[in-house]
Amino acid sequence: MSKILMILALGTLVAAPVYAQKPQIQWDKEFDFSKVKTFKWQPPSSPSLADSNPIMHKFIESAIEKELVNVGFTEATDDPDVYVTYHGSTETEVQLRSTSFGYGVGSYGMGGWGMSGYSLGSSHTTTREVETKKGSLVVDIVDSMEKQLVWRGTVSGILISDDQAKTEQAVSKAIESMAKQNRKLRAKAGSTTRSAAKEPA
Repeated sequence: MSKILMILALGTLVAAPVYAQKPQIQWDKEFDFSKVKTFKWQPPSSPSLADSNPIMHKFIESAIEKELVNVGFTEATDDPDVYVTYHGSTETEVQLRSTSFGYGVGSYGMGGWGMSGYSLGSSHTTTREVETKKGSLVVDIVDSMEKQLVWRGTVSGILISDDQAKTEQAVSKAIESMAKQNRKLRAKAGSTTRSAAKEPA
């Protein structure tokens, strides 16, 4: 393997933990989000990370809160405009990976003389099971007055590592991508609405 290919391969391995599937965003088109100023955390349903992994639970809430603050929401202790909660789940994927070891001698020929040459090689292949943990994260926003779900963001395929820092990085990237996808879709929907309003009746 050339030095350049080796660098690219190592870069892929380092970056792998932060990848996740494209977030899915849904929201109530009739709900006026411009009036939302405050939010309050609603405890996630049991079993939750708040019980099994309080450190990760706090990290997820902090990452979500960062995005809420970015859109102008402020946490309130009483009478919030909306309630926010999240749900997380994990699953284990099992893949078979094979590795071959061996040696070989290349073929040779005599050009136009028609000599077919020869090849010689021997290899040994080992197959093993590799388990990969992947997580899914769902963030819900509920109207405090009507007690109705008005926004939901879902992202799957978050790689879960035994390394806490890598897992936190993957979760953080997933939440950031969720917020980015929301801005993109909301802007597109707003543009479509404005165009429709300008059309003559």
